[in-house]
Amino acid sequence: MMGLEKRHSRWGLDRRGFLAVAGCLGLCGPTAMADEATTTPAPLVRADRIGPDGFCFGVVADVHHADKDTAGKRHYRSARNNLARAVEDFNRCGVAFAVQLGDLIDGSDRAAADVDEILSVFAGLDAPVVHVLGNHDFAGIRRANLIKRLGLKRGYYDFAAGAVHFIVLDSLDVSVCGGWDVRSDHYREGRRIFDRLRRDGAPNAFEWNGGIGPVQRRWLAERLEQIEQERRRAVVFSHLPLEPQGERHTLWNAAEVAGLLESCPAVEAFFCGHRHAERYARQGGVHYVTLEALVEAPQENAYAVVQVRPDRMIVEGRGAMKGRTWPRNKT
Repeated sequence: MMGLEKRHSRWGLDRRGFLAVAGCLGLCGPTAMADEATTTPAPLVRADRIGPDGFCFGVVADVHHADKDTAGKRHYRSARNNLARAVEDFNRCGVAFAVQLGDLIDGSDRAAADVDEILSVFAGLDAPVVHVLGNHDFAGIRRANLIKRLGLKRGYYDFAAGAVHFIVLDSLDVSVCGGWDVRSDHYREGRRIFDRLRRDGAPNAFEWNGGIGPVQRRWLAERLEQIEQERRRAVVFSHLPLEPQGERHTLWNAAEVAGLLESCPAVEAFFCGHRHAERYARQGGVHYVTLEALVEAPQENAYAVVQVRPDRMIVEGRGAMKGRTWPRNKT
């Protein structure tokens, strides 16, 4: 079977060489960004809900819980009740897990209390919750504190559900808004890259964006190769989008990360939030799905139940969230 290193042979590298220099492409971050954990602390799926005909999972994006007055399209005080309604529906549907795609809170001087309040809503779910980190999640709370409250060891990890492997990315891994200490390599590299992008006039040169650093990229490449060798399928979760490249909301090194995903035939879908507006594209065999923000749908709500069938994937949109279906193949 052709591995990732073979499909990147234009760089003149074998697998070991590819993994060694993967961290020096696009974002040349310091290697001191240690990979402090390799596994998630607890099972992230209800195994009893995985059957031969597939399973389903719930998904919600950009809840932005906060005790704030409405600002523009963002109805902060309705978010908690709407999430509770989504959790009730997830329970009725028997989801194997639910994933929130970041910006669980809007951020304020009471950010820690906001996190605890909105997590109490998820406590009503009778399945595990998968957490993705968003830029607003760090507004008023340090990364270590947030990670602990979410029950995580770090911002990126992976888990299996049946024959599907799910990968959670930390798109604020290298950033100035990711809750990092200003003395950390993650922050310093984020500041360097942000300043360069701003000087170059890059459309995504905003402090509320970020990038995926060298250690996480190397981990991603290794995980994708292993998933392909095991003949499994992969679905990826992130807060920041990877496409359209050159748009103001995209990951700083979107082209590089998208190239890794699209070079692996096992990857079938990528779900994200951040933009607040719906978008879909199929690129390099990967279905890129950007989901609508719950905070901007005070009356109709916005979330989805995703059916993973042997032959197709069905995004059953609820309220303002658009639904779609695609066959589960790469061609």
